[in-house]
Amino acid sequence: MKKIGILTQYLHSKNIGGLLQAYALPRFLNSLGYKVEQVTFDFNHIPACNKWQQFRLLWAKFTLNKLKNKLTHLSEKKIFPPVQNSLLEIFEQEIPHSTHIYTSNELINANQNYNAFVIGSDQVWCDAFFPLSAFWGEFAAPNKKVISYAASSSVKQFIPYAEKIFIKKLQRLDAISVRENTLKYYIERITDKKADVVLDPTFLLSKQEWLKIANPAVVPNPKYIFCYFLGAKSAWQRKAARAYADKYGYELVHLPYIMQNIRTADIYLKGQGRYDVGPREFISLINGAECVFTDSFHGMAFSINFNKDFYVFNRDDKDDINSMTSRITDTLAMFGLTDRHITDKNAVLESKTIDYTDTNKILNQKKEFSANWLLNALKD
Repeated sequence: MKKIGILTQYLHSKNIGGLLQAYALPRFLNSLGYKVEQVTFDFNHIPACNKWQQFRLLWAKFTLNKLKNKLTHLSEKKIFPPVQNSLLEIFEQEIPHSTHIYTSNELINANQNYNAFVIGSDQVWCDAFFPLSAFWGEFAAPNKKVISYAASSSVKQFIPYAEKIFIKKLQRLDAISVRENTLKYYIERITDKKADVVLDPTFLLSKQEWLKIANPAVVPNPKYIFCYFLGAKSAWQRKAARAYADKYGYELVHLPYIMQNIRTADIYLKGQGRYDVGPREFISLINGAECVFTDSFHGMAFSINFNKDFYVFNRDDKDDINSMTSRITDTLAMFGLTDRHITDKNAVLESKTIDYTDTNKILNQKKEFSANWLLNALKD
């Protein structure tokens, strides 16, 4: 049986959506008859020989003032709620993974254990990861197939210095699939490589499959809306959610300690702040909500997969080449749900039920295409 190793942001991830996609892809590939696991890779460890490239990327990306603001943000106090942290760690261990933890210098040894490698999903192609060999397959032996699945970037395009590195890094890949049309067109414009758009791995599992691992014990009795905001600054999205909850008489449930950071704008939610939520609980809170308010890709993705009413916003009002908006807008366009993207600060949100008839047809078609793409890409 062909053994496949997946490389993504898996080890010690504090991102609920990131852990859920890390769970979904090996689960789905194993159902197709492969033997698959996450390669337990320390993606926070940058080899000393690549530190200079990391510094140049940061220096080129930020003006001195922006770099100062970035460093200030990184130095802010982080909160580690013990319950949530434990739930994340427990779920991480339940994802199929290698027992050995690889560093960048050791990844070459992974060739002894795997017949092929899959890069992704999630934002593995952020410029912060350019100094790593892991998310480009550069460590893989020439006879090992390396493909990307639903790989994503945090930007619409890179600055010129980073773009040159990106073009070079893509050359090792035998087949490329990405999560957004924007990234597909960008790759095909700057390289001679072909890229296909496939579904995020979380879409590959059905609602029924997800609910098998959910923890419904966290779902409150009264009807509620669920707010999952990753952005720290924007207040108007929170105020819109609060106004919606008040208008329709719903409880408001939110996570004030996402990724161990206090979101300063969450003060406007005033609802039931929960820190006892990991991936299993997140699934249940999405499923039980009357409506979901989010600026998160996976908050939106699970809402669509579960056929929930939702509204999605830009994160911290950003919509430039350095924003993460394209992964949201491209997905909404794919499913014909662009009206659920709210950018007007003065918008009054109504309780409008989404008709998922056409969306579910598209989802089934895209799921079939994504599965076939994986099967074809992994063929010998």
